[in-house]
Amino acid sequence: MKVEDVIHRMKNLQRFEIVAALPDEFEFRGAVPFDIHVRDGIITGRVWALTLAEAQQRFNEYLNTEY
Repeated sequence: MKVEDVIHRMKNLQRFEIVAALPDEFEFRGAVPFDIHVRDGIITGRVWALTLAEAQQRFNEYLNTEY
């Protein structure tokens, strides 16, 4: 990745709020890469990304990661 690409990405990041049902087997392990709030079986994450699709993908990957 070129420096110009990194600068462009940093200048254009947006914060998206992603809401999902909390998976039954989910456990917090290790570092949490987002601001996360859990309440009544709902998990909400505030994810920095260029697009909503990217934010949703990153959030879903985190929820489905097995340690």
